[in-house]
Amino acid sequence: MPSDDLQPMILIDTREPAPHPWASYFSVETVTGTLPTGDLSLSGCEEWISIERKTMDDLIGCLCQGRERFTRELQRAQRIPNFSVIVEASYRDVLRGDYRSRMTPVSAWGSIVALQERYRIPFYFADDVPTSARLAESILLRWFREHQKAITAAVKGARAATATRRTVQV
Repeated sequence: MPSDDLQPMILIDTREPAPHPWASYFSVETVTGTLPTGDLSLSGCEEWISIERKTMDDLIGCLCQGRERFTRELQRAQRIPNFSVIVEASYRDVLRGDYRSRMTPVSAWGSIVALQERYRIPFYFADDVPTSARLAESILLRWFREHQKAITAAVKGARAATATRRTVQV
């Protein structure tokens, strides 16, 4: 691929299910790799943007028995300037208690609001899998377009440094 025509690739964490439930909705290439925080990013941009994917039951589990682990993840995520959580459900689902847990809707709602405010990380409730996937891709691609010049310059610099090292070693 020519360095002047750098194309975004969505990076899917290896711990996510394969095939990924959102992959068929993406319009750009996807690759699999390890992300230190989050489930999706752009290849080569993991330090600047990442998205955490949650089903409703997974989110509620993270607010109950998995709260410590989830809190640590949100703390790590604060180092990533553009981190968000996308939930494959609606706010209405939370308020109706449409999940498998004894946690009350009021407690779930309060915990979600508290985590967003405490860690300054947006939680997007996107209703379903197709909408969640499209939202994730929109967030990632918008970020890529806004930062494309800087990303291209960094990639060119890295490639030039690699070429120089190869020349020196020969």
